[in-house]
Amino acid sequence: MTAKRIVNPDEPYQQILSRLAHIEHKVESIDETNAFALRATAAAHQKSIDAIFGRSKRRAQVYLAADGTRSVGEIAAHLRMRQPNVTIELNVLKEEGLLELNNAPGRKDFYAKKPIDKTIQISKHIRKKYNLRANGKTERGNKKK
Repeated sequence: MTAKRIVNPDEPYQQILSRLAHIEHKVESIDETNAFALRATAAAHQKSIDAIFGRSKRRAQVYLAADGTRSVGEIAAHLRMRQPNVTIELNVLKEEGLLELNNAPGRKDFYAKKPIDKTIQISKHIRKKYNLRANGKTERGNKKK
């Protein structure tokens, strides 16, 4: 008598899920390797960051305020800036590869920093250089009069 193999109807799906998990692990490994390489050359990248921001404190404020939870109008209101000025800075930062647009169906577009911000500590550098808080606002005691 031959034994019948019982086929689990979920088996093909389990194989697909297993392969996806393996791919996700490889992608994370590549991301970690890239992050390590970027940190090793962080000083050179800081020069590029300084060139992008130049002397523009407004651009730095907009960058810091773009935390993934605010739309253009909300960033403008948060920083007490005109929306067209904020839009200009967001477009520059997006073109330079520092910000990405997060959108969801039926919701506003939100701007967020790309993962490289954390890897080479762009926000920390910008905060120190322009004496700003994490939310983009001016540190107390250093406001323009």
